Amino acid sequence: MKRINYPRAAGALAVLAALALPASAAAAPGVYEVEAKLDFGGTTFPTDPTALESQTQYVVSNSGYSVGFAETNAVAGDGVLNYKVLPSVYRAPATAEEKRTYPAAQTDVQAHATCSGVAALTSGTNILAWQPGADPSYNYIPWQKVSAGLGDDPSKWIPVVKTATGVDLSTASNLTTACTGLGGTYHAADTSTAIASSLIANAVAPLQKQIDTLTKAKTAAEKASATDKAARKLAEEGYQALFARPLIVSLAAKRFGPKSGVALVTGSVTDPVIVTIEVTKKQKRTLGLPSREIVTVNDEIGDQGAELITLKPDKATLKALAKLKRPIPVIVHAVSGGLEDSIKATIKP
Repeated sequence: MKRINYPRAAGALAVLAALALPASAAAAPGVYEVEAKLDFGGTTFPTDPTALESQTQYVVSNSGYSVGFAETNAVAGDGVLNYKVLPSVYRAPATAEEKRTYPAAQTDVQAHATCSGVAALTSGTNILAWQPGADPSYNYIPWQKVSAGLGDDPSKWIPVVKTATGVDLSTASNLTTACTGLGGTYHAADTSTAIASSLIANAVAPLQKQIDTLTKAKTAAEKASATDKAARKLAEEGYQALFARPLIVSLAAKRFGPKSGVALVTGSVTDPVIVTIEVTKKQKRTLGLPSREIVTVNDEIGDQGAELITLKPDKATLKALAKLKRPIPVIVHAVSGGLEDSIKATIKP
């Protein structure tokens, strides 16, 4: 790992201050999508093993926050923008409007209540007006007075809504009536869920402990008036604590369907990571697969030292896996920065 020299104590303290803060509010969102099954009409497996209702569930990560949502408001499109399809170097020359309307980045998850059918609220200019910075996170204007827990700030959109429509969301007693009064249709936000919450919490906890340690070290350094040498050592220790982390891969569920695998990888911040699913030689022959690796995903560990990755095979492999008669064992393998970690799992029919 490259050694970084900090020539002055003030510089070292500034680095520690930056490392000790949460992720930047300018961070772009990532959206992870999983198809779940729900009980339907009281039907049980013995009466009809196929009568289950599908529900799309999401994990949205933005500005260092991660929140789960279930698709409940039936609004298609104009949701949280998914920057997993807009890597930073690729999108750098694009305007905010081009990013907002980028087709592949559109999703169906609305983290906030919305009011559709009102021209002033679907105006691209107004949608961008409440989202400062070059990377807008949402392709809508929220129609609520509180945060969704994703680092979003109601004080940004409430003035925009008031100017555009005359409605003050902060004092409106009935948001549904306020929307219909404009000729619009009120949509509640997709339901917030606990999906992957414990998984994320367990992964981020060690990093948070390191951040707390760095914060205490920063405070102590400011009070102690450390020498240049001591400050440089303190800064490098802080750098190592955040960036020289072990690589660990875990799963939202160790038994999952061919299209619903989700892995959580923790490791060094911003390091590239490759995650694969590997079947046995016997299963490769039985299913007629071209390779033992049925999934390969290239991604990057996020600025909180953790990344959720959807493990979905390509169409040809999914077609081969459709022949499954019984569950098969697999290995989920992660490689990043010369480190490796694996976990056993099972793909079920």
